[in-house]
Amino acid sequence: ANTLRRRLIGTAKCGDIAVRYYLLEECTQETVVYGIEVECGGECARLCDLTSSLGRMRSLAEVLVRGAVTPVAVRDVVEDWLLA
Repeated sequence: ANTLRRRLIGTAKCGDIAVRYYLLEECTQETVVYGIEVECGGECARLCDLTSSLGRMRSLAEVLVRGAVTPVAVRDVVEDWLLA
């Protein structure tokens, strides 16, 4: 059975609204994969299974927090990051 853990890894401000970034850690029988969840106001975007590298996930989170990336934009930013 898969287990999904979610933990806050950063916050930013978009105007005067707080943006929260969560690390998603999903454990399967074979491996652990990481994703990201972004919450802002009433919006939320969740992108699962992006990488099996915690280091890469942390560097992506830093980019998102530094850029105050919102749920609307996070998919585009992550797609660029995956191609880099």
